Amino acid sequence: WVRNDAVTLAIGDGANDVAMIREAHVGVGLMGKEGRQAARCSDYSFTRFESLTRPLLVPGHCSYHRIAYTVQYFFYKCVVYILPVLFFGPSSLFSAQPLYDSWLLMIYNICFTSWPILVFGVVDQDLPMQSLIDNPHVYKTLTGNRTLSFSEFLLWTVTGIYQGLLIY
Repeated sequence: WVRNDAVTLAIGDGANDVAMIREAHVGVGLMGKEGRQAARCSDYSFTRFESLTRPLLVPGHCSYHRIAYTVQYFFYKCVVYILPVLFFGPSSLFSAQPLYDSWLLMIYNICFTSWPILVFGVVDQDLPMQSLIDNPHVYKTLTGNRTLSFSEFLLWTVTGIYQGLLIY
């Protein structure tokens, strides 16, 4: 069985690695004893192999963490917003009367859609960078996709339903 959606990373340090670096989706060249040809044809170049630990380990973990929580927050805020509207329909005999004024919608979109995601994306980091570099076994927790599991999604959805009912 062959996966066609795989993304490859090639790391090379000499002229013999140039073809491999060019074929990969992301090429990393190391400047070293074998010359600079690998570094010249790569997407990213480093002077030492030890310099790769932070660029390889930290952004991937932080990106997964932020994306997973952002997706769940998106569904949560939609449930909290829509549930009172759904319950208001029968009680207003399905008239065209809006539940929220237009200024409330604007405030909701700014306060619950823009700001939290912006602040979360800029300042959130579940583990310190040095901890991620010193403990590579932390990445095994990401392989099970626990943050985006069905049980986590269900927890966020039930919380959204509860808070939507409180708002109504």
